[in-house]
Amino acid sequence: MVERIDFHTHIFPDHVAEKALQTLQRTYNAQPEGLATVAGLIEAMDEAGVERAVVCPVATRAEQVVSINRWVTGLDRTRLIPFGAIHPDFGEQEKEVEFLRGEGVRGVKLQPHFQGYELEADGTLRMIERLAGMVLVIHGGQEMSPIAKVPTTPEKLRRLHERFPEQRFVVAHLGGYQMWEGAEEYLVGQDIYFDLSFTFDKLEDQAIARIIAAHGPERVLFASDYPWQLPRVALAGLERLGLGEQERRMILGGNARRLLNL
Repeated sequence: MVERIDFHTHIFPDHVAEKALQTLQRTYNAQPEGLATVAGLIEAMDEAGVERAVVCPVATRAEQVVSINRWVTGLDRTRLIPFGAIHPDFGEQEKEVEFLRGEGVRGVKLQPHFQGYELEADGTLRMIERLAGMVLVIHGGQEMSPIAKVPTTPEKLRRLHERFPEQRFVVAHLGGYQMWEGAEEYLVGQDIYFDLSFTFDKLEDQAIARIIAAHGPERVLFASDYPWQLPRVALAGLERLGLGEQERRMILGGNARRLLNL
């Protein structure tokens, strides 16, 4: 049986989880499906039979970087795989990236809109250069609450990939939330990964299956976006696609293991 790995989840320290989630609810005008705590995530994983999950923290301000990374690297790694947080305005990026590497952290989560920067900005490009060799999970497409200027359109992400062709990018939400036609035009077939977070029940199953087939199931990762979607909901969506057993095994965990050298 393949190990199930949820490649995209969000949690917070217990003492700030409720406040953080309330802020996100107001920002995104969305209702979470679970508690954004370690215990809440583990319970949701157990419900879905998910063995491990990637924790994707986001530093909305430069001064949050250190505290977030010290917390996430201290998590019990039996079930959780910590990714790091970084911000273009953080003044000691090289030192912090070395800290993450020394702690065995394999990747970083980038959310340009929520963090307040543009992909093409000089500071962003320098930051990505410093993250060479790490896996970068980057939000793709619209936000849950639509915004006028989207910093991570599929076209912009294509240009970023062309600028850093060796960088291992994982574009969340199957290449671009609510911008899936653009994802098919600009990103499908490129040497990047897609994750399936917050995609099922937002896009028709037939379209999801078509994008997976065109992009290649070997570059697609099972993901929920917990607490915004439960792993069991994402898993049920994946099962509805009727994929072959080999494709299913790759997406559920095989690709993640290869990408993260687990």
